[in-house]
Amino acid sequence: MPDRELVIFDCDGVLVDSEKITNQVFVDVLNEDAIPARMEDMARHFVGRSLDQCMKMIAGIYGREPRQDFLARYRPRRDAALRQHLKPVEGIREVLQQLQLPHCVASNSRAEKIHEMLEITGLSAYFDGQVFSAADMGKPKPAPDVYLQAAADMGHLPSACLVIEDTDVGVTAAVAAGMQVYAYTGTMSASRLLEAGAAQVFDSMRLLPEMLQRNQLPA
Repeated sequence: MPDRELVIFDCDGVLVDSEKITNQVFVDVLNEDAIPARMEDMARHFVGRSLDQCMKMIAGIYGREPRQDFLARYRPRRDAALRQHLKPVEGIREVLQQLQLPHCVASNSRAEKIHEMLEITGLSAYFDGQVFSAADMGKPKPAPDVYLQAAADMGHLPSACLVIEDTDVGVTAAVAAGMQVYAYTGTMSASRLLEAGAAQVFDSMRLLPEMLQRNQLPA
């Protein structure tokens, strides 16, 4: 297995523990529009996708569209909930403190939101502004574009990159970019992530430093 030169982190669910917060607000606002969404629907259909992608999927899943002002109601409530409740994923700060390789963030979220979440959680200093947004590119995961752009801008070949993901959508994007993926099972099942193409799965960020050092799971 070749040595890795660049580590690319997804943001939501990998660096910041945002998924449950944003999913709950999404469900609440859908319910206000008489759409019977449940939290378990989020991982099944929406997690890992951009907000624009999610909005286009709602009618196909539930048989009706939300009100036209859905985003105007959802976004401020989501942002307020994140400011109040957002924390780093448990163990990720220690990972970043020990990491010796160059690294960056590549997310489906907009760059402004990524920067804000990193600031809220105190993780911003670990990335020195190296943030890549699929939403701002207009080509969200599972398209590989954001990962390819991150590798190119950071000066590394895709084959020399290791991606840390937590959703099947993100794993699919990274694999399509020609990168190896380690997937954290904090959001989805190991079987679903492996089926998407993850090379390794792990259930605690405390395992990741040794995995990064050895390119394999600790014994």
